[in-house]
Amino acid sequence: AKSSFLFTAGLAVTAALTSSARRRPSTRSPAAGRAARVTLLAAKQVVSQATSKAAPTGSVVLLGDSVLDNFYWLKTPSRHLRVQLEQQLPGLTCVNLAVDQMTTFDFEERKPDTNSWEPYVQARRKVDFPNEQDREYRLDDDGAIRSAKNLASVEDVSWCVLSIGGNDVYLNASVKANLLMSLAPPFTGRRQEVAEEFGGRLRGIVASIKKAAPKAELVLVVPYQPHKEFSLLYGAPINVEGERISGDLAGDLARVVEPAYLSDLVTPMVLQIYAVARELNCPVLDLSKTFDPLCEEHYGTGRIGAVNKLGVPWSGVEPSDASCGFIAQLIAHAVSRPASAMVYTGLPSQNGSRWKLQIKEQPNDVLYVEDYQFGIADNSIRTPGKGDGSNDMGDSGIKSGLFLGVGLALLLNGVPVLLGGDPLGFDRQEFEEKLKEQINEEKAAAQQVADGVKVPAETAPAADLPKAIT
Repeated sequence: AKSSFLFTAGLAVTAALTSSARRRPSTRSPAAGRAARVTLLAAKQVVSQATSKAAPTGSVVLLGDSVLDNFYWLKTPSRHLRVQLEQQLPGLTCVNLAVDQMTTFDFEERKPDTNSWEPYVQARRKVDFPNEQDREYRLDDDGAIRSAKNLASVEDVSWCVLSIGGNDVYLNASVKANLLMSLAPPFTGRRQEVAEEFGGRLRGIVASIKKAAPKAELVLVVPYQPHKEFSLLYGAPINVEGERISGDLAGDLARVVEPAYLSDLVTPMVLQIYAVARELNCPVLDLSKTFDPLCEEHYGTGRIGAVNKLGVPWSGVEPSDASCGFIAQLIAHAVSRPASAMVYTGLPSQNGSRWKLQIKEQPNDVLYVEDYQFGIADNSIRTPGKGDGSNDMGDSGIKSGLFLGVGLALLLNGVPVLLGGDPLGFDRQEFEEKLKEQINEEKAAAQQVADGVKVPAETAPAADLPKAIT
């Protein structure tokens, strides 16, 4: 029957491809973990105590991508990170040089014809920003953005906060394709190659920053996990008006599969950020262990289906009003302390409509990175009152194997498309039509059984299934 063949194919693909992504057993002893320096502090207490002891002076400059240049995606665009950070640290000047969609490939020189920022330029002009610096991006005479050069023009820089790398995975077709291909056993080495190339670009960027602001300390940022209902390949489950939709079979499969593999795919890249931070003796803010990927309110406009005043819909890969506050508190915590190789993460909790953050401190040492995995696998973050969605696709291991296998096959078939070629014998329209046809047939058969009608035996050959899973 079609159902049994689809299930078998799903399990076979899953078994073959997960063998290369297994995590090695932890060698870190419980005693060593307990010995690590961990401090939990309420966010307000952290900021007030740090400010009273050693309030930072000068300017803190934001560099990189939309983790820091996040106005466009917020429910309240005027309450973007630069504004919230200045409120966290009165007397300190915050300058935003970050630009949405920035990557390590174009940090030094970004031209509008290769990675345009025009939508964000137009959007900034529609927001009633009281501070003039929030109304425009800093451009060179030829219209390009040169982040390091812009940094050199800022006076009295005490701290630089850098968030870079997330868009390498999200926007760069070659990086995305190589990471997806690394799920297949013959190509596992590509994952480390991608990470090492990223590390090289990151070190070059850091060198440029140190040259432009030699007296400034640096804070590096690890990006967050996407929300569970956002696919890096298919986006959010919304239509062009920003309204929630259902029935996007390919997208739904990707949204099940991607969270299962994303941590293994990007952890080597994140470890490069940690390595650079140890080399520079500077702190890391790890947002992947701060945002809750099960909570819509930590992302975009705060709710799938909500559209902000700019007409921008919810996004599962952008900060929200609430999580923008988390970022501001973590930065304020970091810059209020002497620079050191520490890791700062947040534990959010909600009381009514208000969010609070506790900040966790750990040394960025061998013990920490030995067992490190991107995301919340080793954290206890779960927003009260929110389900974990683990049974969204069914309550049986059989169904999980089916969706993981078929979904992963779908992702791998997309690799040639990302590189500009043709799918590997895969026709997405045919695939979706076949699945819809199969689902409708099974629903009709189930209804006939419920009505007491005898159902004829299934005679359709297995060859009718899409080639991608045969």
